[in-house]
Formats: sequence, structure tokens, C-alpha cells
Amino acid sequence: MNKFYTILLITVIFGCNSSGNVSIESLIENKDLDELKKRKDEYVNAMNAMKVELNEINSGIAFLDVNERLTLVSKYEIKEQVFTSYIEAQANLKTRKNILVLPEFQGTLEKIYVDEGQNVSKGKLLAEINDSGLKEQLDQLIIQRDFAKENYERIQRLWENNIGSEIQFLKSKSDFESIQKGVDQMRDMLSKTKIYAPFTGVVDEIIANQGSNLIPGVTNILRLVNLDDVYAEAFVSEKYISSISNGTEALVKIPLLNKEIQSKITQTGNFIDPNNRTFRIEIPVDNTDRRIKQNLDAKILINTYKKDNAVVVPLRIIREDAEGKNYIYVMDEDKKDGVYVTRKAVIKIGNKSNTDAEVIEGLNFGEIIVLEGANLVEDLQRVKLIN
Repeated sequence: MNKFYTILLITVIFGCNSSGNVSIESLIENKDLDELKKRKDEYVNAMNAMKVELNEINSGIAFLDVNERLTLVSKYEIKEQVFTSYIEAQANLKTRKNILVLPEFQGTLEKIYVDEGQNVSKGKLLAEINDSGLKEQLDQLIIQRDFAKENYERIQRLWENNIGSEIQFLKSKSDFESIQKGVDQMRDMLSKTKIYAPFTGVVDEIIANQGSNLIPGVTNILRLVNLDDVYAEAFVSEKYISSISNGTEALVKIPLLNKEIQSKITQTGNFIDPNNRTFRIEIPVDNTDRRIKQNLDAKILINTYKKDNAVVVPLRIIREDAEGKNYIYVMDEDKKDGVYVTRKAVIKIGNKSNTDAEVIEGLNFGEIIVLEGANLVEDLQRVKLIN
């Protein structure tokens, strides 16, 4: 009966009005503002009543119609989770134990004692250079040194017994010390004809050939490498200087080896490059399997933000309205089983990762939002969950 009276009221309102059969045009011509306002209120009330009735009718049809066609969506439940955001940087893998062995003595490469790929210990004799007669010269100096020493010791004993002159004593001492320095210098020069491993490693490459004429500090003899201690070196923008420090967690990715290594930053540079406004960082990389090589390319993901109980949603479902506000669609349960009604929820975004975003306002734990199909729905739309 209520619906009947509502429909009757609407008919009466639209069929007749407070001014009889006076048309709207006449009211405008007569400048009857009060009557126009009154007429507007009557129409608005009637339309609102019709809208309420229409919504009830639609709800009834939707509830009873087993063949109702609805947009299919999947859901995403808001739960507490750990949110982390990263920055990505290109890196280069390096080791500080990678050297080209150079000679300190000019001469002919007489012999190489190692092979390529050979593991050598620190102090191992790697190669020897022809000494060009230095050993013979050293032997002669030693003979002269021994004679000078004996002469000095004899004059010293006489001098201590007040025999002889002070000049003889000082001259013998000077001669002995001078020849001793010559012996030491010759021994130092002779030691440079033998090349030893400065650290434990692998002979990566033998560059010089036996019999080659070597120039000190110029001619490469061989390359020695130790890959036990490898690190990733990268340069990051100065805008991250407040969020990156020693101990910051980082993930090193090596695409060519299909490896991911969890580590931490151990060194941050104190110098900002004025040309590109970046600073250097260093991250140690485990290389127990020896697969990582010097200068191999890598990518690093540096953890710049972490929150334990965050509200997180996928970036791909966040939309933006004409006012630049971000929003998603929350799903409220309908009376019909498996059916939900969408509700537009304006949200405020905090930090972002490559795939997710932290929501700091607009969503609560336990709410369900539209996941798949988020771009197909609108506000207050009835949707059905995908089984």
C-alpha cells in the first residue's frame, strides 16, 4: 500500500500543481519566483521518492534473478605485513687482489716457475730475471767487506790499547761501513731478480715470454688474482645519503650467473662527485664457488625503508581521479551470496616499491579490495567474485 500511495502522489504532483494549469513559461513571464521554487521542491521530492522505489525494485530484481550478469573480480584482503622499499643501482664486481706483476730490475726473463691456472701461495717464487753478473759482483764485495772488517777490528784493538793514530782507526771504520753498505745494496738489487707472489691466488695469465727483455715498471710478466674477497661497487645519487649507511641491507643480483646474494653495505664514500652528484658504496659478495669474476656486471637493490605492520596494496590497482587523488575500490558484502558492492576509497600513499605501495591513510586492516578487474569497475557497482 505504501508504494501505491507513493506512485499516486507522484501522479498527482506531475498531473497538477499548486497553481492549477499555469504553465512554467507563464510563471517565468510573471516573474513568480516563489511559485517556481515551490514547483521545484515538489518535483525534487517526487523524483527522490521515485529513485528510492527504483533502487528497491533493482535490488529485488538483482536478489531474485539467478541469471544476473555481473563483472567478475578477484579480491585482495588487507593484512598486516612487512613493507620494504628498495632503490636499484648498477654495480661492478671487483677484488682488491688482482694485479699485474711488473719487474723492478731490468734484464732478460730467465725462467718462469708457474703455469697459467696454477694456485700459488704467498711468497711462492714466480719468475727469475737474469742478474747480469750481479752475483759475481756481490761475491767480490763480500770478499772486500770481509777484509775491511778484519782490518777494522785489528786497528780497533790497537786503538783501544793506545797504539796507532785516531785517523787510521776512523778510516778503517769508514772503509768497512762503506763496503758493507755496498754489499747491502747489491743484495737488494739481486733480490729484485727473483719475483715472488705477494699474496695467495691463481696465476690467471702469463704475459711475458721466457727470454723477453724486461723494463722495470713497464713490462707485464703475469697476472695474479685472488677471488676470495669480492665486493660490488656502485655509485648512487646524493638524495639517498640520509637513508644509506654502513650496515644497510642490500641484495646483489648477478644476471649472467642467475645468482642473488643477500649482504650489507660495508663502506659508503665521503666524497660527492661534483659531475654527477653521486657517492660510492661497497658491498661484500660471497664467492665460495669461485664463479664470480672480476668486472662482472651486477645490480644491487638497497633497502631504504622498512615497516613491520604496514597496509600494502599492489601498485597496479591504484587509480587517480581528475583531482589527482589516488583511490581504490573496496568491496562491501551484498545480501546475495558471492556478490559485493564496490565503494570508492580515496587513499594516501607513502613509500613505494617496484610492485607495491604503502597506504598510510584511507584503508584499514581486514577490508577487502578489488584486485583483478580493478580497471573495469566503478563506484557502487555490483560485482561477483571469481571462483
